[in-house]
Amino acid sequence: MKKSTAPAGQSGSPAKPSSSGKPASSGKPGPAGRPGSSGKPASAARPARAAAARTAPVEPAPAPPRSVVIAVRLMYAGAVATAIGLMISVIAVATDLNGLRASHPQATLAHLHGYQHALIAIAIMSGLIEIALWLVMARANRAGAKWARMAASVLFVFGTWNFASHFIGKITIGNIAYSAVTWLVGLAAIVFLWQRTSSEYFAAQIGLGPDSRRRRN
Repeated sequence: MKKSTAPAGQSGSPAKPSSSGKPASSGKPGPAGRPGSSGKPASAARPARAAAARTAPVEPAPAPPRSVVIAVRLMYAGAVATAIGLMISVIAVATDLNGLRASHPQATLAHLHGYQHALIAIAIMSGLIEIALWLVMARANRAGAKWARMAASVLFVFGTWNFASHFIGKITIGNIAYSAVTWLVGLAAIVFLWQRTSSEYFAAQIGLGPDSRRRRN
């Protein structure tokens, strides 16, 4: 009696190998199964490190000593004195038409008015430049800029030459008084800038970055 053979595909029969010779797989692992896929990508960590570097504490800059503070206040006082002198000069030129006539006897009235307007324009321009220099020097020296103290010293030398030039021409009480006040203010500021505590302060600023000086200002 012949035994009945089990049909293909039923249990108990050996599985046939695939035609390619490779065993059948249950499926490829998804992207979540790959190593490193569960963590953040490296590109996402870079902005975090950059943000941490920006928020890192900056070394605080030392406060300016008393000598530098006094020098800065004197520079602001010099700017105020220059502004007052500018207004006095403009008023004096605008109201002194007879003085222009005495110095230019051959000039017509139109020419005298032209000289008057030119002198007023020169006085305003030079006064505004001088005020701006006072303010820039005050701010830069308070911040401890290494070039500011030397620049202030050079400007004081020019101011001394300008003050001495008033004794060469015609001397007036107003010009000498105004020039003497601004020169004395500049001299006092330079003396305070070159004191030992000021030198130590400017030397300490060299090792600091611009962020520290910016935070103090």
